[in-house]
Amino acid sequence: MRIIWRKVWRDVWDNRGRTLQIVLIIAMGAAAIGMILGTRNLIIPEMQRGWQAANPAMINLGVYPAIDDDDLIALRKVDGVEHIEGLSSTTIEWRVNPGDEWAPGGLTAREDYEDQRLNTLSLAAGNWPTGRAFAVEKGQGAAFGIPEGRQVHIRVNDREHLVQLGGSISSQFVQPAYFGGTVQFYTTRDRYGELVGDRDFTQIMAAAAAYDEEAVTAIADRIQDKLERQGRDSWGVQPGRIIDPNEHVFQDSMDGIFFLTGVLSLLALLLGLLLVYNTVNANIARQVDQIGIMKAIGARTGQIFRLYLTNVLIYALLALLVSLPLGMVGAWGITNWLVVSFTGEPVEFVFSPAATVAQVFIALLAPLLASLIPIFSGARVTVREAISTYGLSTKAGLLARMLAKIRRIPRLVALTITNTFRKKGRVVLMQIALVLSGLIFMMVLSVRDSVVYTVSDVLFEILNYNVAFAFEDAERIDHIEALTLGHPDVKAAEMWGLAGGTIRLAGEPETVDDEGITMFGVPLPTDLYGHQLRAGRWLDPADACAIVLNQKLAEEAGVGVGDWVTVDLGTERESTWLVVGLLFDPVITNSGHVPRDVLLRKIGSVNKAQTVWIQAVRDDGASEIAIAKDLRAYYKQNRIGVSPQHGVFGLGGDSATETAQAFINQFNFVPVLLGIMAVIIGAVGSIALSGTLSLSVLERRREIGMMRAIGASSGAIAGLSIGEGLILGWLSWLIALPFGLPAGRLMLQGLSAALGLDLIYKYTPTGAIYWLAIITVLSIVASLLPAREALRVSVRESLAYE
Repeated sequence: MRIIWRKVWRDVWDNRGRTLQIVLIIAMGAAAIGMILGTRNLIIPEMQRGWQAANPAMINLGVYPAIDDDDLIALRKVDGVEHIEGLSSTTIEWRVNPGDEWAPGGLTAREDYEDQRLNTLSLAAGNWPTGRAFAVEKGQGAAFGIPEGRQVHIRVNDREHLVQLGGSISSQFVQPAYFGGTVQFYTTRDRYGELVGDRDFTQIMAAAAAYDEEAVTAIADRIQDKLERQGRDSWGVQPGRIIDPNEHVFQDSMDGIFFLTGVLSLLALLLGLLLVYNTVNANIARQVDQIGIMKAIGARTGQIFRLYLTNVLIYALLALLVSLPLGMVGAWGITNWLVVSFTGEPVEFVFSPAATVAQVFIALLAPLLASLIPIFSGARVTVREAISTYGLSTKAGLLARMLAKIRRIPRLVALTITNTFRKKGRVVLMQIALVLSGLIFMMVLSVRDSVVYTVSDVLFEILNYNVAFAFEDAERIDHIEALTLGHPDVKAAEMWGLAGGTIRLAGEPETVDDEGITMFGVPLPTDLYGHQLRAGRWLDPADACAIVLNQKLAEEAGVGVGDWVTVDLGTERESTWLVVGLLFDPVITNSGHVPRDVLLRKIGSVNKAQTVWIQAVRDDGASEIAIAKDLRAYYKQNRIGVSPQHGVFGLGGDSATETAQAFINQFNFVPVLLGIMAVIIGAVGSIALSGTLSLSVLERRREIGMMRAIGASSGAIAGLSIGEGLILGWLSWLIALPFGLPAGRLMLQGLSAALGLDLIYKYTPTGAIYWLAIITVLSIVASLLPAREALRVSVRESLAYE
């Protein structure tokens, strides 16, 4: 038994380089799965706990004109309403110092912060808003550079006020700063009324006794019907018109993303197991004579099997020691990053027991399973088969014979090519591993580039303006356009109509499933909106009832080009439109575009509109922001009330650059997670290549000794190894290249489904170029290091090698 353990130790320790490669590649795969599984197990329950603790309202409605206490109490009598509350909310501007630029923000007031039932807020630090003291959303003060306990300047209705920040509040319903959110301030209802001029509620939150989607939707319909009879418009607001209080609003998206990254982690593990199989198979093939000797002196098949299985178990145990801390730290790091992004506050080190157990099973069992076939085959070798093995065949292969006929190929080049494909089975397995590594790497980078392309390049093609404003009231079109064009920095200006409602197929009764729609009245022809048609045609100035829908809205509403639809704009204003086209717009996915004058007639605002889109003479980001600031002051000087809401979409700022950046910020975590997986996949492929080349060089040490004996230089011998590595690496790159496009498109479709977005696939050569560079460098390094070890052995030792 001592001799057997000595052999196990010798195989592990004397081949430390090979041991390290196997340990690392098993550890990388197991750690990747543990990291993704651990992150999912840490972040989802954390999100869910915070979500349920806030007791989310099942119904969330915006209302205009605002509703007072008596009317809110009357809504409690609506059949099915168990609880109902209101809050007041508006957009404001703020700054820390008098000389700073004004920035957009939000102001919210609750009736009683210490007695909340729905969409509850929690006090994170300091005190609740009281008197004239405000509170700020937790984490946003640090994100926007507001010192704790500091006074800030706010501007409401063109009046500036200095307010004291006395506390921080945590809300589950505020857009985090990292994802494009603006600062959210909190005040008392009385102070809100003093600042805004109206203390009534602008938002209604309601809940039923128990959640049932159909029943709750019917309750929301009854509430909205009653509001409509009161002459009030109502619409769904964040986090959604109908919300399941038992499931976080982002859980489906996060589950989809973790599923995709989990699949990538599993592929990384499988790639590593190919190397384990390759290495164990090569090691047993090289030790067939040793197996024969052991059997000749009495060793049984079971003993041989356990001997080599013990080797693999040692690799697995060492890999487990590496993968456990990597997986734990990686999961905590990603979780901490996501939590900080949402709340601005770091979390203490925690780990997922379930992910740890999964890592243990994966690190220990997966390598053992992968090595069963080669170990079983080697253990069954008979003494006669073992002692009749004479090494490499002297018969030249087909490739060698073909190369021999080409006289102009240098002998070293021909030898390099034939050596590369000498072990055809191993080459096939190696190519599978490298091709999959390269394919996944290219696929991940192409998806990342597609996400960036969709939310940047395509977005800027659509937003062909530089600055946009929403006015407090509808303004005369001719007056605003003439006034705006009179500004020296303005090149073009267009007034757009805007309205909100619901859409359904014409002829169908109004139901709880009607989709919400944002109607844009387009001045035709327009130069400031680059429509991205996907079907049908664009609007014509002569159209009287044509509408172009966002393709996502059309899909959800079950309509297409040629269908008639009914749009309910509230307060009994229904109109029928013919769908003439479908377009792509990543910002407003529920948009419907119609001729401006037609929409304004429908909503009773002839020749008056509430938004203006402006094209500036300079279109760089800094100039856009400066021009937007100047235009705000310009409108104020001319007694035009501009809404404190920055931009038409309430996203980012007044400039198109700020809007696009805020939209991009919402998906910052996606490229980061994909980038992490790309690095892991690249590392796994690199180690796999290094391991295979090390085996190849190790098997040819006798051949290297013979070459040196007849005068081959060290450079020539090293060149053979490097050439073999480059051939294997470049061949895998060529095979993976044509599959990169369909694989990337398929993965993007999965990501689009997970995020609920319509992402555009944009193939870029970035991944292919990066992988070519990576595989070239790694091929050289991976082949140079084992070749260097072989060159250190003398001719006598090389020829005497087992």
